[in-house]
Amino acid sequence: MAVKALGSNYFLHEDFPLSIRRVDKFQNISHADDLTEIEHFHDFTEIAFIVKGKGTQVIEEQEYAVSAGDVFVLQGHQKHFFKDTEGVEIVNIMYNDRKNNPLISNEVRLLEGYRALFFLESQYRAWHHFKNKLHLVRSELAKIEILLNSMILEFNKQQEGYRLILKNRLEELIILLSRHYSSLDATEAKALVRIGKVIDFMELNFADKIYLDELADMAFMSTRNFQRIFKKAVGSSPSNYLMQIRLQKSRKLLRETDLSVSEIANDTGFGDGNYFIKCFKKENSITPVKFRMRYSGRNKD
Repeated sequence: MAVKALGSNYFLHEDFPLSIRRVDKFQNISHADDLTEIEHFHDFTEIAFIVKGKGTQVIEEQEYAVSAGDVFVLQGHQKHFFKDTEGVEIVNIMYNDRKNNPLISNEVRLLEGYRALFFLESQYRAWHHFKNKLHLVRSELAKIEILLNSMILEFNKQQEGYRLILKNRLEELIILLSRHYSSLDATEAKALVRIGKVIDFMELNFADKIYLDELADMAFMSTRNFQRIFKKAVGSSPSNYLMQIRLQKSRKLLRETDLSVSEIANDTGFGDGNYFIKCFKKENSITPVKFRMRYSGRNKD
C-alpha cells in the first residue's frame, strides 16, 4: 500500500515549503524520511534528478529505466518509487507552490515548456504508458549539478538570505528544464508543449469568442487530432476545459465584486445572461445569485 509523504516532514519552515535532499545508494547517503524505495505519493511537487548510476523508476505501476541525466517531475497524486537503485545518486527538490504564497513567478509559469513538463506530462503519464522523459546530456547535467549543489549548501547552512537564494535558484532550474523540454524532438513532448500554449491562450483570452479551429491551428494540428490529443493530455475536451475556466472566473467575480450577473456573463465569455445561468446551475447545482448570497453575502442581480 502506498504511503503518503507529508511536506511537513521535509520542509523546515511552514512558511517556506521548499526542501532539497540527496540520496546516494553507493555512499549510503540518505535522510530520516527517505521513501526512495517505498511506493508513495505526496502533497507537494517533486523534481527528481538522476545525477549518477542507473536504476528503475516506477510510476503508477509503469517502469522506466533511468540513468544519469534523467529528470522526472512528480506531482502529488502520482504513486512512485525507485528500484534496482544500487549505485544510484538522486537529488530531490520538493516544494509546494501555494496560491497564497507562490514560489514560482508568473513570468516563469508562462514559459512554453513549463506547463507541459510540470503539469501536462504528469497527467499524461498517469493516464497513458508515456515513455517520453526529460534527459540531460553530460554537459547540461554538469550545469544543473552546480545549481543543485549550491542549493544543498544553502539549505543546510541557512545563512541570512538563504530563502531568497533558494527561491531564485529553483526558478532558474525550472527555466532551464522548461527551455530544454520545449526543444525536445519527441513527438509526444512537442504535442504537450503545443497543448500547453493553447491552454495559456485560453486562460488569457477566455472572455473572447474562441473557436476550435483557431485552437487547432495554434497547436499546428488538424481539428480532429487536436481534440484527441487535448483530451488525452488534459482529461477533458477543449470546449469543456474552456467552460471550466469561464465558470471558475465567474465564481471569483461573484464572490469578490458587485458586478451584475449580466455583466459577469459578458466578462467571462458567456455573453448571454440566461445561457450563463443555465451553465452555472448545471455545474454548481445553484444559481449565480444564490451562490453570491451563500459565499459573499451580496445580493445584486
